[in-house]
Amino acid sequence: MNLLPIIASLVLSTKPHIVMILQDDMGWYDIGFHNKAAASWTQNLTKLATEGIELTNHYTHWHCSPTRRSFLSGRLPLHHGEQLSGVATDDIDLRMTLISEKLKSAGYTTAWYGKGHTGYKSTKHLAVNKGFDEFFGYLTGSQQYTSNDRWQDLHPVHDDNQFIDKPNTCHATEYSSNLYGELSLQYISNHNVSTPMFLYLPFQAVHEPYNPVPGNPLNSTYEGMLWDADVYVGRIVQTLKDKNMWDNTLIVYTSDNGGVVSGNNYPLRGEKHSNWEGGLRTATFISGGIVPTSLHGTRNDINFHIVDWYPTFCSLAGIDGSDSPPVEPLPTDPSKPFKNIYGNDSFPGIDGVDIWDMLMNRSTYPIDAAHDKLVLSKEVVVAGVYKLVVSQPYFKTQNNGWKQANGTWVESDDADWPCNYQDLPPSEGFFPGSGHAPCLFDLRADMGEHQNIAAQNPAIVQELWSFLNASVLTVRDCSGWTGPIPGPGGHCSPPALVGPCNATCAAEYYNTHYPNGPSGNPGPICSVPTCF
Repeated sequence: MNLLPIIASLVLSTKPHIVMILQDDMGWYDIGFHNKAAASWTQNLTKLATEGIELTNHYTHWHCSPTRRSFLSGRLPLHHGEQLSGVATDDIDLRMTLISEKLKSAGYTTAWYGKGHTGYKSTKHLAVNKGFDEFFGYLTGSQQYTSNDRWQDLHPVHDDNQFIDKPNTCHATEYSSNLYGELSLQYISNHNVSTPMFLYLPFQAVHEPYNPVPGNPLNSTYEGMLWDADVYVGRIVQTLKDKNMWDNTLIVYTSDNGGVVSGNNYPLRGEKHSNWEGGLRTATFISGGIVPTSLHGTRNDINFHIVDWYPTFCSLAGIDGSDSPPVEPLPTDPSKPFKNIYGNDSFPGIDGVDIWDMLMNRSTYPIDAAHDKLVLSKEVVVAGVYKLVVSQPYFKTQNNGWKQANGTWVESDDADWPCNYQDLPPSEGFFPGSGHAPCLFDLRADMGEHQNIAAQNPAIVQELWSFLNASVLTVRDCSGWTGPIPGPGGHCSPPALVGPCNATCAAEYYNTHYPNGPSGNPGPICSVPTCF
């Protein structure tokens, strides 16, 4: 008798504690369940993976902000833009319900410690105004690991005097992995176990700069950065067990994109900033007490995306996982690619799907069960075993080769790879394409993308390329990265929700009330106290 459906239904009868851990820029080959040598600096993570389910085909975006916005909003990057967020940009429509708001409505306590980088034009965009009870981290994309440019709830933090409820062992400029880890431990330790908990922990590590790690026992700073995060993951697990929360906890662990610089994605091709698997496919597993022991150490190869956690977490919490606009978008028109189908009253709905049963009962589902066709970027779609790559992002130069296990690169010749070329910017063409032919890969037979099979499969190429072009017509990108499709008033969010904006007043407010910070504006510029 198969007991897994019964076990899964019992799990769903209670709301589990949920811990989402997001590593930054970690390579596929940098963790112990893909590289035995890496187990020495990822002992706790490797053990968790063996006590859970590895998701071998879990996708994100090829760089940072879009992945983070996708997780929080449940929308694919195509539907909020593929651009990096600035501190004061409006990239997530304020009318969208974030996963934190959903879980808060289901009775969860919620906390976010670590990297932000999702855009905070208005104070309304701040985490504590979007369903999180607590936030401590930073709003930018990159900083020193001991920076004094940090943020807590509604205000900047530049020194200990501005740090509310500071852990005894930490300072405002503590090495970031230690600080966010200690805050997580404090949060769990103080948690009322009768209430479901949602902890979002997006580490800064292992994004550049490679600052020395306190107490690093390894010769490599990069490996030491992962070791430090791993230590705190182990302590978090032990604290959950000490609090008798572990048996009802789900942990999801992934990276925001593939590795770059010191990161290694072997045997995958490419790296961060590229449309190759090394940029888009991330080392991912689920673990925790709610994963049945019969599934420990198993692998699930269904094509998943980070957007799927939104409806999955909602399902586990016993609430509806949809977030539809009040007005449906207008029909697309291929002859008018820049048509704003959302107007002032609509916005994209949820793209993710509830994958829990697919995780619990893998054998009853095909690999495309979650997504028949999955658009990963403007230039890439995955469908079953196939992946169509039309071109590379025009964002910056990519390494289109293969980094080997020893860290050396095998380059790829552009003459042999038409999909090595960069996409045209929106000013030169709306639909994806570089003027060269796309590539097609069978990822189950060739995960390293060594064999372009487009010429042998013209019908598949045409089908996927047509689907990708049709999908791009639904773009919602207020910055003009993918296409200049603004929201109401030329912004993502309605101006009435964003509130009055005054960058000069905002800077004066922060510098007066929270001095000793770096020069510049550290936070939102709209709906700032005393500025309206």
